[in-house]
Amino acid sequence: MKLRAAVLFVLAARVFSGAENIKGNAFGNPAAPIMIEVFSDFQCPACKLLHDTEIPRLMKEYVIPGKAYLIYRYFPLDMHPYGRKAAEVVAAAAQLGKYEQAADAAFAKQQEWGATGKIEETVDNVLTAGEQQKLRALMQAPAVQQAIAHDVSEGYAVPVTGTPTLLVTYRLKRYPIGGREVLKYEWVKAMLDDLLSK
Repeated sequence: MKLRAAVLFVLAARVFSGAENIKGNAFGNPAAPIMIEVFSDFQCPACKLLHDTEIPRLMKEYVIPGKAYLIYRYFPLDMHPYGRKAAEVVAAAAQLGKYEQAADAAFAKQQEWGATGKIEETVDNVLTAGEQQKLRALMQAPAVQQAIAHDVSEGYAVPVTGTPTLLVTYRLKRYPIGGREVLKYEWVKAMLDDLLSK
């Protein structure tokens, strides 16, 4: 029994490691039976589609009713020239309590800033003048850089091979969902409902 408890403790620590890096980018009750981690890149078109269409449904049907806890994980891809910068901007905005507003703005104007690299100016539209100044200072702050580094490291450990990827954790078992399945809400819903019925 002690061995089983020790194993569960280690697994729980692994699953919930990095909780100190979560600031504004987690939604719902951490004690919900399912945890959904969304590994995403703000410059990724499929991630924008997931953000705009699937995440609101997950929020409505699973997060708000307390069935799931959702965490956005910063996972900028090397192939996107402004993906890292966008992650820094949004993670810095999260430090100001403006994660949702910044993420929504980044995805809404993805094509524009993706062509120019002007992601800060895009997010400025949802910040006060004082917050804009703080944002610039926070982008290179250790808390922001550590949050991104942690999420990238976690993603490589899964392994995340592309974005978006969902990592569903239920009873300490992890189920990665990548590729086209991520954007098939009915498929994801069926999986979540199946897990919750066990």
